Amino acid sequence: MLGYMRKNTESWIIKILLGLIVLVFVFLGMGSIGSKRRNSVAMVNDKPITMEEYKRSYHDIIENMRQRFGDNLNDEIIKMFQVKKQALDSLIEERLLTSEAEKLKIKVSKQEVRDLLVTIPAFKKNSVFDFETYKMVLANNRISPEIFEEMQKKAIIQNKVRSFVLGSITVSDMELDELYKYENTQVAINYIKFDPDSYTNIKPGKKEIKEYYNKNKNNYKSDPMIKVEFIRFSPDDYKNKVNISKQDLKAYYNENIDKFKTPEKVQARHILIKVDENAGDKDIEDKRLQAEKIYAKVLKNKNFAMLAKKYSQGPTKETGGYLGLFTKNDMIKPFAEKAFSMKPGEISKPVKTRFGWHIIKLEKKIKESITLFKDVKQDILRKFKKDKKQNLAYYDAGKAFDAIIDGDDLEQAALITNKKVLKAGPFAKQDNLPFASTAFSLNLLEISDIKEIGDSYYIIKPIEKIESKIFNFDKVKKIIQKDLKAKMKLEKAKNQAENFLGSLKKNKDFKTIAKQKKLKINSSGFFFRGANIPELGNSSEIVKASFELSRKKSFYLKPIKVENNFYVIFLKDKKIIKDNSGKNREMIKQSFMQTKQNKVYKDWIKELKKQGKIEIKKDFFK
Repeated sequence: MLGYMRKNTESWIIKILLGLIVLVFVFLGMGSIGSKRRNSVAMVNDKPITMEEYKRSYHDIIENMRQRFGDNLNDEIIKMFQVKKQALDSLIEERLLTSEAEKLKIKVSKQEVRDLLVTIPAFKKNSVFDFETYKMVLANNRISPEIFEEMQKKAIIQNKVRSFVLGSITVSDMELDELYKYENTQVAINYIKFDPDSYTNIKPGKKEIKEYYNKNKNNYKSDPMIKVEFIRFSPDDYKNKVNISKQDLKAYYNENIDKFKTPEKVQARHILIKVDENAGDKDIEDKRLQAEKIYAKVLKNKNFAMLAKKYSQGPTKETGGYLGLFTKNDMIKPFAEKAFSMKPGEISKPVKTRFGWHIIKLEKKIKESITLFKDVKQDILRKFKKDKKQNLAYYDAGKAFDAIIDGDDLEQAALITNKKVLKAGPFAKQDNLPFASTAFSLNLLEISDIKEIGDSYYIIKPIEKIESKIFNFDKVKKIIQKDLKAKMKLEKAKNQAENFLGSLKKNKDFKTIAKQKKLKINSSGFFFRGANIPELGNSSEIVKASFELSRKKSFYLKPIKVENNFYVIFLKDKKIIKDNSGKNREMIKQSFMQTKQNKVYKDWIKELKKQGKIEIKKDFFK
């Protein structure tokens, strides 16, 4: 099997298979690939979750994370996000939902699955579902149509169950009133800033500096360091081993001809008469009649751009309605269908979209074209070379990793692939080395699996770990002096703020006290919950405290630390924004409905897990 993979490693499918071999070690901690285990990783209501299902779920999550984190994805992040638990939890939830669907006698027809498939963009060719494209995409992802359609069937069932569970959830008028009040209240505050940097006469003594060092020695330590040995498989090492024929390039061109097509484009202008998406029939008709009158003027006047500047209500008004060149997929469907059916110079009658009524003038039409092979030959060649080099690098990395699995050490694995064992270090975790984070995640003398970092592949082995050490006093004396001075200034600012609040509790006239203490009172503009505060920026602590203030409680009882400053805050004003149109209330209602549904659904799933019979393989997460 491994020999077959080496011979065929240029196929990306084989690369995935090699990756799955590595995953087996992650999942089971196996010493050899041939070890046999029971195939199920968990049982849910006496139905098994197989290792294959689990690996697929795990792999899908990893791929999503790879898109999110890119080259920064490492073992630490994977552990932090509990990917193994996520993968199993999603499968357990799927089994529970399937069981509930059976109890509720929820079924899915073949037609429902077909209706879903034809909407998936990846399976479309020229905006229409294409069966050959469907088969090719699934084949490239190593999924049979039967398995994929079964997955879609399960997804539809889950959505039906969810709809059944959440069908009775509503938002009452009382809930909506409270939510509206909560989200549309604004406050403005007065505040006094106590800035540590304003206290310039603070200077710690020698004794204080020494005492501070003795109490905080652990803050003045060197970073842990590590030394590693590694093999690097860089695509650039294989540039002289790549041979590509003209026939290969031509075959790729013919098989991927759609990539070299430039779709049909048109250039147009339009006049838009806006219609609210929630408008009634009468309003829609009134706007249509308005558009018809403008259309009649366009036919008489012929100066479309001038009339667009005068009548259009869209963002292109100032440029005479000019939209430039665009493809059919660039525009909303009704607009695009009309525009692409017109001839240059033609002006359309009003066309309705969700934005309103459009009068379109087509100015230019550019037919679909195909870039000739000779014009893209070099681009294809560069791609082929890059992919070939990458595949050869991965092939050798897999070859070396096979040897390590079979018991060879790093030196022997390097010899097999004509590579040298390189050394690095000592270096710290935060040093700018591509594999620093990975190296620190390994145990001493543990050999890593294949790590893709940038465009290269690495196999890494820590050979020495150097523990952190406390610096002696003389080496860090100046740093300690600086740290202690900053601490003392911060404490002074806090004490001054607390003293001011102490005086305020007796007098309650903050302006008089501020004047006596020669402190400046600043004011903010109005702000909502969760928003930045004008003049203060983003401070969740001050925002939270500000909304706790009222006429009875006009100042916050504690100083608030933001970054390196302390603030004392007072209520200046508070108001609720009116919603005359009702749009804001409707948006809040929809948002809260979703939040409420998510909570109910989450609680329902939690209850299903309590009631269900769930057995997870012993030591599975270890």
